[in-house]
Amino acid sequence: MRINAKQIQIIAIAALFLVPVVVAWFLYSGRAGLDPGPDAHGVLADPPVELGDIELPPGGDAGAEGRLTGRWTFLYLERDECGAACEEALIRMRQVRLALGKDASRVQRVYLPVVRDPDYDLATQAFPGMVVLPAGTPGRSELIERIGSRQPGEVLLVDPLGNLILSYPPGLDPDGLFRDAKHLLRLSKIG
Repeated sequence: MRINAKQIQIIAIAALFLVPVVVAWFLYSGRAGLDPGPDAHGVLADPPVELGDIELPPGGDAGAEGRLTGRWTFLYLERDECGAACEEALIRMRQVRLALGKDASRVQRVYLPVVRDPDYDLATQAFPGMVVLPAGTPGRSELIERIGSRQPGEVLLVDPLGNLILSYPPGLDPDGLFRDAKHLLRLSKIG
C-alpha cells in the first residue's frame, strides 16, 4: 500500500491538532517528571481562605485606608510573646517590603498575636509602619478563627480582596517571600 501526497497532508493536519493535546495531557498527568523547582516558595492555600475585612488600627504601612483589604498584606502570626525568632521574621518582612521598591506602597505588614497581647507601643516603636492587632480590635477574633490552626511564626500572604493565598513556615525565607510578592504584584491590577 502506497501513501500518496493527499494522505500525507491529512496526516500532517491531524498531527498538528493532536500533538499539542497529547503533550498537554502528558504534562498535566505528571508523567513528565516536572519538578516545580525554585519557583515554588510559599505553600498555596487551596482553596484560598477568605479572611474578610477588618478595620486596622492607625499608623501602619496602609496609610489612611487602614483596612485588611485593599492592599497586599504580610500577616505575621504569633501565639506567644515575640521572642528572637519573631523579631527576626518581622525584620525580614520589613526588608522584603522595602526591597519591593516602587511597589512597597502596595503592601502592608500586620502583626497578629493570637494568645498574648503585646506591649502595643513597644511593638509599633520597634517596627514602625507595622500594624499590631491588639485584643479588642473589632473583627480580630473572627480573623483568628478563620486563620485556623496555623503554626506560630508563620507569615501569611493575603491578597487585596482579603483572601489568604500563601503561607510561609516559621524561619521565613525572605528571598522566597520577595520573589512571590514581586511576581504577584506584577500580575495584579488590584491593591
